[in-house]
Amino acid sequence: MTVIEAGAASPSTARDVFVARQPIFDRVPERVGYELLYRSAPDALTAHPGPSATAMCGDTALHALLSIGLDRLTAGGRAFVNITQDHLLGELYKVFDPGQVVLELLESIDASADVLDACRRALADGYVLALDDYDGRSSLEPLLSLVEVVKVDVLPDVERGELAGLAPMVKRLKAMGLTVLAERVETKDVLDQCLDIGFDLFQGFVFSRPETLDGRSASIDQAVVFRIITMLQQPHVAEWELEDAFRVHPPLSLMLLRIVNSASFGGRNVQSISHAIRLVGLEALSRWMLIMLVASVGTQSPMAHEAVLMTLVRGRFCEVVSEYGGYGDPPARFLVGMLSCMDVLLGVPMRELLERLPVSPEVREALLHGRGPHAEVLRLVVAYEQAEWDTVEQQVRGMRGTFTQLYTESVSWAVEHLVAL
Repeated sequence: MTVIEAGAASPSTARDVFVARQPIFDRVPERVGYELLYRSAPDALTAHPGPSATAMCGDTALHALLSIGLDRLTAGGRAFVNITQDHLLGELYKVFDPGQVVLELLESIDASADVLDACRRALADGYVLALDDYDGRSSLEPLLSLVEVVKVDVLPDVERGELAGLAPMVKRLKAMGLTVLAERVETKDVLDQCLDIGFDLFQGFVFSRPETLDGRSASIDQAVVFRIITMLQQPHVAEWELEDAFRVHPPLSLMLLRIVNSASFGGRNVQSISHAIRLVGLEALSRWMLIMLVASVGTQSPMAHEAVLMTLVRGRFCEVVSEYGGYGDPPARFLVGMLSCMDVLLGVPMRELLERLPVSPEVREALLHGRGPHAEVLRLVVAYEQAEWDTVEQQVRGMRGTFTQLYTESVSWAVEHLVAL
């Protein structure tokens, strides 16, 4: 397996930090924030003696988030930040603005007198507290009077067929004035059951699965977009053919003009559709058409919009990781990254989707079977998104924080391009 090594220019004082994010929705559904998932790489824990491993991990992660900027990671929403007992007692959370974060107390925290006092100090300073993985243990009861949000992992109950059994606990917590969040909600059916039970907030893979995107109607004709994408894959496509394809679909022509007017092209004066096509260029136009196809399903609900944003982030992240890590062929990796999510976005099986696109055998192999030259980068990016840190660290050790920066830049790029549309 290829390992991305640090470049010579990486500063020796930098630390490896990995940051991922998962959206949290309310009952509307509206996105209310993100949980930020982090962990320091092993060499960062051993290279700097002094603090305990827990304190060093927390210090590294907190400062990395600050250097990146919470607003860039959460798009102005509130960040749920994991806090260990050492973080809490050491008041490391004070580097955050109380208005920007929810301090999520990990389930390993006890309810000792020291912990309760530390929670009260955090509350007095204006911080909001959440309790992670609450399971009804009596030992956690003293914390319930101090937290505002209680997170419940529903997956074990789902797997045992006992999800309805959580209803009394949820009712009791809500009667105490607490906001109850369902974690690891993985299907539409489970989401519906959690709504019936009375959960207030929701987090899990359901928000990027097909069940949440049913019943949408795109304002852009996806068949036309697919046709143009297919044309752009041809080695000698005629300009007049592209122009005619845009002419017959005015919303696409409008999007084309907006693209040319975006910051990427400096707002040049456009004289015609063919002029706009020349200004953008065929390679860039192909990328933009993919973005249009993705964005066409993102206006139907906040959850769909979040899935679209995630799709753009994945495509860009695959591209920049390929550029930095020397994997080669970044444009192909961008295509693979975006296509890896589009079966979900369009509600079309991946095999059927690929039958409508003239992609290379290597792209097809990566998406259908997880093999070939593009598969490794895709696996790495997906592992990062899902906070599978052991997998990530095997491939990116020694990057000295660069991987986190690449992810953050990908998020910013995706937000910018969605705004442009």
